[in-house]
Amino acid sequence: MKKRIFAFCLAIMTALALTMTAAATENAATTDNSDTLTNATSGVVQVYTETTLSNGDVQVGTGSAFGIGTVGEEPNTFITNRHVVTAENADGSYTKAQRVYIMLGEDVYTRTLRAVEIYGSLFDAEGLYDMFGISAGDLLDDQIDLNENRMVECKILSYDEDYDYAVIQTSDGEPVSGRIALELADSAEAASVTESVYAMGYPAVSDVTTTSTGWVDSGNSYSAYIYGEYMELPIYTYTYNYNSTVSDVTVTTGTVSRFTTMASENDVKIIQHDATINSGNSGGPLLDADGVVLGINTYGGTESESLNYAVYIDYVFDTLDELGIERNVKTDSTPSSNLPIVPIVIVAVVVVAVVVLLLVLRGRKKQPEPETQPEPQSAPPVPEEPFVPGRAPMPSADATVKPQEKTQPVSSADSGLRIQGESGQFAGRRFAINGTVRLGRDPQQCQIAYPATVKGISRTHCELTVNDGVLYLKDLGSSYGTYLGSGQRLAANQAVRLQPGDRFYLAAHNESFIVTRKGGV
Repeated sequence: MKKRIFAFCLAIMTALALTMTAAATENAATTDNSDTLTNATSGVVQVYTETTLSNGDVQVGTGSAFGIGTVGEEPNTFITNRHVVTAENADGSYTKAQRVYIMLGEDVYTRTLRAVEIYGSLFDAEGLYDMFGISAGDLLDDQIDLNENRMVECKILSYDEDYDYAVIQTSDGEPVSGRIALELADSAEAASVTESVYAMGYPAVSDVTTTSTGWVDSGNSYSAYIYGEYMELPIYTYTYNYNSTVSDVTVTTGTVSRFTTMASENDVKIIQHDATINSGNSGGPLLDADGVVLGINTYGGTESESLNYAVYIDYVFDTLDELGIERNVKTDSTPSSNLPIVPIVIVAVVVVAVVVLLLVLRGRKKQPEPETQPEPQSAPPVPEEPFVPGRAPMPSADATVKPQEKTQPVSSADSGLRIQGESGQFAGRRFAINGTVRLGRDPQQCQIAYPATVKGISRTHCELTVNDGVLYLKDLGSSYGTYLGSGQRLAANQAVRLQPGDRFYLAAHNESFIVTRKGGV
């Protein structure tokens, strides 16, 4: 009888353990993190900055940031990139933005570009002057309209030039209504290679795509002499808005490719991933499936590479401690089971009590020898802007677009295409263009490297790529621009096709090149 009682007890406990395991397995299989990630979008904000550079130019940009503090509560402090809240001068130094705002709501920031039509092409003020020597004054200047009722002024508490992060806080110290602080991982390496990650932010291309009017005739005109002929030049406008509500946050998904360092950026530790990020995503969070921040999205790869990079979240901890800013770091990365533990324990105790009671009632004189009970099985862990010849492009959404790792040529075969320096540092020199060739002043990333003494050239300024025998020129977010021979400034990451005989220049006409073929044009 005793053996039958213990067999009965064992059967109950085994059945209970199997039920727990099945329930946990079903829970792990059906767990949906969509609500967690949707909630996390409330922790992301869009940042607007204005910076007056050392030469007097005013640079306007936007980026992303995320709240920190007590998780789930409204924050007054946010993490972003250093390059979102600073701008780079021609000599490589940084100027801190004089105006920093968090944008909240729709149509917070409206920008209108202007250009005149000449012989079927559009020219902005700069293109008009470079091509025809005509100064339009402020008639063709861009117009910016800000709805400051939907903006929160911020101050820059700290930024790090080496590791590209910054801490900003509302100027009055008040929390931002409707936004929440996100949980931070104790280390970026709490994640693992092939783990799913999510990039959140406000890429400018999204706003431009959804709000732009396209180029439209304003009904106004500008009078000028073109090649000795008096002409009335129609003025066209191109207007787009930045929308900064929670629902406007863009979420892209990918996987962790590896954890590595970027030698050209002071060996900063980065997460390499393939969740798409674009200009404007800078400063936004890279999260795991539980909505925990692993890194700060900072570096974007080329379209062909599909590789992007986030700076480790670890870097901000010392700065936050120095500033005395509260943060909530997740130290246990193992998800907990949703099974109710207390009721399970109670059921187990009741079963044991029943067994003991049965033994007592049968008058057994000695206690049964203890038998080894099977340990309950633990629940598994839950597991474009449009291309218009002759006009200046829409501005990059970031004040500065960060460089990427050095790109290797796509092919070692000789394409037969060359560029020849016509003026400046490389005047008279010819370079073969096979695969991808970058130009800039960082010799570790650029195959054609300028000395640091050449003003106006960014670390990674532009690149030329040959694809199926076709040559493309792309600006890499340079501070002073990449231009076609017509004077048209390229938008950041906008690829433009070039043919032999075409000209382009970096920053100014005195650093120009012409495209040729092997042996000549």
